[in-house]
Amino acid sequence: MTADTLRQPGIKERVAQLGYLLKHTFALVGRDPGILRPWVRMSIYGVVMVTLFFTSVIFLWVSNGDIGTPALLLALMMFLYKYFYYARQELRQSWLVSEALQGHKRSAAEAKAKVKSLKGTARWIALFDMVFNGLLSWAVRLRIGPMGVLMALLLKGVREGWDLINHYLLPSVVVDGHGIRESVSRMGRLKDNVPETLAGVFGIDIAARAVGTIMLPVYALMLLAGLLVGIWVGDSLPGYYLGDPLAGKALAGAGPLPETLPISALPIFIALGAAKLISVVLERMATSVKVIYFSIFYMRITHADDIVPEIRDELEAYLRMEAEEPAPVVVPGTQKG
Repeated sequence: MTADTLRQPGIKERVAQLGYLLKHTFALVGRDPGILRPWVRMSIYGVVMVTLFFTSVIFLWVSNGDIGTPALLLALMMFLYKYFYYARQELRQSWLVSEALQGHKRSAAEAKAKVKSLKGTARWIALFDMVFNGLLSWAVRLRIGPMGVLMALLLKGVREGWDLINHYLLPSVVVDGHGIRESVSRMGRLKDNVPETLAGVFGIDIAARAVGTIMLPVYALMLLAGLLVGIWVGDSLPGYYLGDPLAGKALAGAGPLPETLPISALPIFIALGAAKLISVVLERMATSVKVIYFSIFYMRITHADDIVPEIRDELEAYLRMEAEEPAPVVVPGTQKG
């Protein structure tokens, strides 16, 4: 699977795709609250992990290892384990979507039991995801010199290829019980079976890095807010006092700054931590939207006859991400009384 298989949207298209999918995803299958539970669990997991990490930073900054060290160790353990936890939750979500499309409403216990029967494959998916995410992080650091840039592009292409495979791997495993090798080998046949009306959507990386696009100004604003509050707090918290790094410096158009401009690090840490918490929830939300979207796509390709007839037209419009709004669909068996 090569990188050019995955069509990369522009920045505006990324945000527009995410907005469209958020608006319509849960109108299509979100009437079953169980479909949302994996996203909630993953978000809580991410929030706890990030909170532990920034707690460790805040306490280790003032040499409080009694709290900082255990918090850091727990955060690192959660960081490594998250791939396995997220893989199970995404498999649960994919199965719940496939069942809802067939008019079935499944419980959380049933979803858990289904994924438990696939725990070996789930571990392999998690390990592959860990490796390819590590490759992507490495690629970012390699962009030095011609060979570094070439290697970074190669590793990035490998990671994007895994993203595309993973879109269809989850439903292939949890719906049809295929292993990873068999699922990957079926990718070509899947593509050949895509209806002509959906052919242009098969290799699209929906909402690609939309969260990063959205969060960039959020991080900038939070950092600015933390800096301003840090200046306001000044040296009132000695352990976090950064000194007067700007004192007496000339600012373009404003002349020299005051002789003393003390800054505290604590508000900056808190602001960055708050921004990361927002980011991790949005990242999990975007991932869940992609799991739901491609689970629907997989069912449309491989089990079209099993989808309840009254929602098929709306699903086609949804998968094409048409500009016009499809009518809200109630999945049979998920109506509220």
